[in-house]
Amino acid sequence: MPLFAWKDEYSVAVERLDEDHKKLFRLLNELYETTMQIKGVIDPLPVIDLLREYSQYHFLAEEQYMRDCAFAELAAHRESHRDFKRRIDDLYLQCRDNQSDATRDLIVLLGNWLLHHVLEEDRRYSTFKKDDDR
Repeated sequence: MPLFAWKDEYSVAVERLDEDHKKLFRLLNELYETTMQIKGVIDPLPVIDLLREYSQYHFLAEEQYMRDCAFAELAAHRESHRDFKRRIDDLYLQCRDNQSDATRDLIVLLGNWLLHHVLEEDRRYSTFKKDDDR
């Protein structure tokens, strides 16, 4: 059973960005399942790498969308993305150094951040749709 399930109310009403968010949820669930394997420890770093890479791809796409919409809160939103990247990079280094608690901390951080970010911050730009997204 997944730790985080996508719900329609998480939608920002921009299909390509919703698809990105869904993929981030899937990757987070994959990391959770990898970490919680009963049969033994599975290296979480490949999944964490995917999460780091995909989140950066998504952030760039989202920020471009906000620029195209002339979204007034872009600078603050971009700073939120940068803060997240710094936090995930710090935890990644701890995970790489074989600290299993860091992997659990990473899952908690990612889950809390993703839910908060999508539900509160990303939904703000959903009302600033570009003409071709209406």
